[in-house]
Amino acid sequence: MNFDVHSFRQQFPILNTENHFHKPLIYFDNASTSQLPEPVIEAMNIHLRHHNANVHRGVYGLSAQAEEVYESTRREIAQWIHAREPREIIFNSGTTEGLNFLASQFTNLTPTDEIILFIQEHHANILPWQRLNGTIRVVSMDEKGDFDENDFAEKLSKHTKIVSVTHISNVLGTINPVKKIAQMTHSVGAICIIDGAQSMGCGPIDVEDMECDFFLTSAHKAFGPTGIGWLYGRASLLENFKPYHVGGGIIERVRFDHPATFREIPARFEAGTPNILGIAGLREAIRFLRSMDWEAVQIHSEKLKNLLLEILSNSPGIKVLKPHNHRTGIVSFAHKHIHPHDIASIFDGEGIAGRAGHHCAQPLMAALNVHGTVRISLAPYNTPEEIQTLIPALEQVDRIFS
Repeated sequence: MNFDVHSFRQQFPILNTENHFHKPLIYFDNASTSQLPEPVIEAMNIHLRHHNANVHRGVYGLSAQAEEVYESTRREIAQWIHAREPREIIFNSGTTEGLNFLASQFTNLTPTDEIILFIQEHHANILPWQRLNGTIRVVSMDEKGDFDENDFAEKLSKHTKIVSVTHISNVLGTINPVKKIAQMTHSVGAICIIDGAQSMGCGPIDVEDMECDFFLTSAHKAFGPTGIGWLYGRASLLENFKPYHVGGGIIERVRFDHPATFREIPARFEAGTPNILGIAGLREAIRFLRSMDWEAVQIHSEKLKNLLLEILSNSPGIKVLKPHNHRTGIVSFAHKHIHPHDIASIFDGEGIAGRAGHHCAQPLMAALNVHGTVRISLAPYNTPEEIQTLIPALEQVDRIFS
């Protein structure tokens, strides 16, 4: 049950390096991109050295090996998230592309059709829906920063066609009740989409238990490489969708004098040469996630989060945004007098990699009445000793600006 964080972090080579100020790297920007363990790095090296070829219809052995990497990754994802079948997994470049793909399927919406979003949404889950003709309705949050179920219930109606909400806020770390949201969404016959960009690195995912229609995420948020992600969608819905991108690999037949006919799902949505190297890394990242003792990890992560909240709450001039415990280790704070970028720059000088700004969530910043925040986002490889370094770093901030 005990989680040996020091042994765990030894699997991540970059954590043993220094930053450009020659300070030991303390990496607190995991909500943006998590670091890669050695098995994932090595899996991509092995792929380049031994399996590098294009997929789909190659009749030679090397292509068949690449195809096995490609399709076995789909199978392993489906098993990991409890999808009913592998064809419900669509590869893409990440959560942003997945949301754009989904929005592209609803161009027939009219102004009387409604799309419900949450005030916490990342811009990637706002902008694609704004391009449609449907009317967007926004669910507020309660005083703790939680999903306001009463407001949601009031906004749901026969006009609701789509509900698209984040599973975990990339600013507040709030964990939203996605199963309850899906059930309420389906009660009015609408489609439920879950933005899971922050979810995969926090533990196992069960899309059947969630009862969602679509779930999207990105590998680089969960120990995998950048530029690769995937979308889960119910097969009964995907079968009625049109290709998002068109090109090689998705067609049954092409003629100049007749419309093209397309392959079945999932191939219909994966035009062109995919990011096969990224998929090789993604497969190993899924295996890495499956090897973790998540009960022990979550106990460790809870201790880290509580220590972080305690330190920030006891720091003069610091205001933690919605500092309740129903959250992951994503914590944002603002200083009464000091700009977030100045704080992050001083942190950098101390070896601490955090993030400052609006975190692609400007509507949420406006609702919180702040222009930006400093965000500390934790991963299982972070340690209490690293979090303690925030105390002298914040004291340094006060000295410089006093």
